[in-house]
Amino acid sequence: MIAVKNLSISLAGQEILRGIDFVLPFSENLVILGRSGSGKTVLIKSLLGIYPPDEGSIIVDGCDLYDCSKAELDELKKRFAMVFQHAALLDSFTVFQNVALPLYERGVKDEDYIMSRVSECLELVGLADTQDKYPAELSGGMRKRIGIARALVYQPDYLIFDEPTSGLDPITAEETLFYMTEIIKNNTATVITITHDIATISQLGQKVLFIDSGNQVYYGSYQGLLKSDNALIRQYFA
Repeated sequence: MIAVKNLSISLAGQEILRGIDFVLPFSENLVILGRSGSGKTVLIKSLLGIYPPDEGSIIVDGCDLYDCSKAELDELKKRFAMVFQHAALLDSFTVFQNVALPLYERGVKDEDYIMSRVSECLELVGLADTQDKYPAELSGGMRKRIGIARALVYQPDYLIFDEPTSGLDPITAEETLFYMTEIIKNNTATVITITHDIATISQLGQKVLFIDSGNQVYYGSYQGLLKSDNALIRQYFA
């Protein structure tokens, strides 16, 4: 469970987030909405232990991210994985090496396990036959799916997607969304997704957080969001 309590963050003297307050239960996934520059990415980086708050707290499974020992923080960070907007693959590494990298970084030495786990994750995203290819040989949609496989490889408790369908054509975006929803249905991780694609919200999460100019405008169910009489939300969906 993630509990964000009255979170406020400033960077370079500028207030980016103020009064963010929500609880995400174990069994539910979250979609974060908002216009560009609203503070969504800063919130995510704060959840990842990168940006400490000026006020408030972030509690992950009972542990305060910014009021714990370095060892505890390092362990909490290992429970999160992120799929970046542009996949962030290493061009000089093969697909296998890219996906296996988090396991090597965590000190896993069992090569049979690594090979098995990489194969399993590539199978999950429909790219089992790409292990020996390099990122430059793949389409943008395929690279994004390799990024998903890499994030899944060490079985994180929290999986974050940053604009998963951004920059993709409609067919490739639909394909990427298919694999995401399959992972959501079959995976034990809590999924948090930043997106501008309002058509996908109901498939990606039970809870929606809407942020504008650093302020929390709405937190609740997708159905409640659709019924909101807030002028900004109605304009966003129009």
